[in-house]
Amino acid sequence: MRVEIVEIIRQVLRDVSSAGLEEPRIEESDWDDDPRMLSAMIYSTRDSTGQGVSVKADLPQAEQLVSVADQVQEWVIEENGPTNSNWPCCPWHPNNHPLAAQLIDDQGFWACPVLNTPVALIGELSVKD
Repeated sequence: MRVEIVEIIRQVLRDVSSAGLEEPRIEESDWDDDPRMLSAMIYSTRDSTGQGVSVKADLPQAEQLVSVADQVQEWVIEENGPTNSNWPCCPWHPNNHPLAAQLIDDQGFWACPVLNTPVALIGELSVKD
């Protein structure tokens, strides 16, 4: 297990905590036997259910961030149910869909998937987002 994936997960979790949501516990884990993958587990602090997070080690860092953000977003939505099914909330379509993790100009952004408009860098969402 390489520490890099834990650092990437922590960057995404800054957005989770800025929304007032409970962050998962991160555990280093080589659950993915592919040596080309970085992997870790995230666990609910409520009931200890876990989800694997993995990313290809040879991807550029921004692409790794976008992939991990997608996986953490999935965990947040599943963990928090209908109350946060569109996290992070799209400022233009708050009742329709969440923002999507997207690669824009070699950086990871949360962006409106309909307008393809970036809202914030991943890891830098503000509380109001």
